[in-house]
Amino acid sequence: MAEEYIKKALLLSRDIGHKLKEFQCFCSLSVLKVSKSHLEEASLYLFQSIVVFDTLRGSLKDNDQFQTSLLEEHGTFSYKLFSKLLSSSGKAEDALYVQELRRARGLADMMAARYSVQEQISGNPQSWRGIQEIIKREADCACLYISIIIAPVASLLKHPEIIIVPDSCTYQVPFAALADEGGKYLSETCKIRMVSSLTTLKYVQNSPPDYHIQTGALIVGDPEVGAVIYKEKRRIITPLLCARKEAEMIGRLLGVTPLIGKSATKHAALQAINSVSLIHIAAHGDAKRGEIALSPEHLTLLPPFPREEDYLLTMADISKARLRAKLVVLSCCHSARGQIRTEGVIGIARAFVGSGARSVLAARWALDDTATEQFMTCFYKHLLRGESASESLHMSRDWMRHNGFDKISQWAPFMLMGDNVTFDFANWPVPNALQEAEAE
Repeated sequence: MAEEYIKKALLLSRDIGHKLKEFQCFCSLSVLKVSKSHLEEASLYLFQSIVVFDTLRGSLKDNDQFQTSLLEEHGTFSYKLFSKLLSSSGKAEDALYVQELRRARGLADMMAARYSVQEQISGNPQSWRGIQEIIKREADCACLYISIIIAPVASLLKHPEIIIVPDSCTYQVPFAALADEGGKYLSETCKIRMVSSLTTLKYVQNSPPDYHIQTGALIVGDPEVGAVIYKEKRRIITPLLCARKEAEMIGRLLGVTPLIGKSATKHAALQAINSVSLIHIAAHGDAKRGEIALSPEHLTLLPPFPREEDYLLTMADISKARLRAKLVVLSCCHSARGQIRTEGVIGIARAFVGSGARSVLAARWALDDTATEQFMTCFYKHLLRGESASESLHMSRDWMRHNGFDKISQWAPFMLMGDNVTFDFANWPVPNALQEAEAE
């Protein structure tokens, strides 16, 4: 009886052109078939639901926010259940394909537009072949899809670098700190890199050679925010002396004058952000909304106080910036722990990747000032020697563990998202820093 009513609703939805209801009817039919153990029929309905949903999503292709909301509220169910049915029937590659379609949707569409890629992310097998080429290219790196723990694929980790595609809550897993039975951390034997989806990795790696800028840095530290309106209430945002010290140190290493205090305004940052190769931001960050507090143009102790749009660097701001940076470093208090979205990226890091940044280094949690300073000093000195971002992160973790910062909370919070990048500092104004880095 239930099946009969759902099929009638399906026909009515088709007649009136209500794609969302049509999608929901297919989902309901699939659940009904699963409950009766009719898995082949369930798979057929799930496939049809994804086709309908893809049509619905395509009608919103110019609105990334609506696509994301639609996928989060309605779209995940059919992808996840279909993938689970395929996996249980031994079709592991097909299951990965379906999961990849789900994870890559919103962010990959935005990146496709940013890199002027014309192909649409869809169920077209040709798209998947392109992703398979990336998998083959990264095969020696054991590019794996990790769910919760590393154990099920431990025997496959035979290369010094692995690429992890986290999903949902697994972004909070400190993969670098996962240990085997002998107590050896994964990051001791492997360099670890994360990507939000295989499709986004494909877009980054296939971007034009001259797309990303090769020189120049934007260093932002300890913006003077003061008294502002935040969430409709007056709030005083305190200085971050450690962030100032960090920005000054990195500025000396790179030969760049950092934006500090009153000069670290939102306007100044946005003016420079799309014309540099490296971006480093050390400031207050919002854990839930993925925003960074910069200095307003006009500081005041009296009303009217600056509003959020006057000083907060938001994901929307970054998405519009059209970045060409090779590396973005977010040294913000919990800056990478924004609300987890279905694309598999967190906080404002999503916006940096989607806007064109090739790689993002961000922290899952805040660490103490001394540990942050030591980590950043070590990371940038390795980067200056010409080592890749992944290698620099790996070596910095190792140095921290062996030099008095052996607590997981001190050496494990940073993660590298996106491609692995290197810098040629020969054309940068950093001769003293290069000599210092090479001497150590």
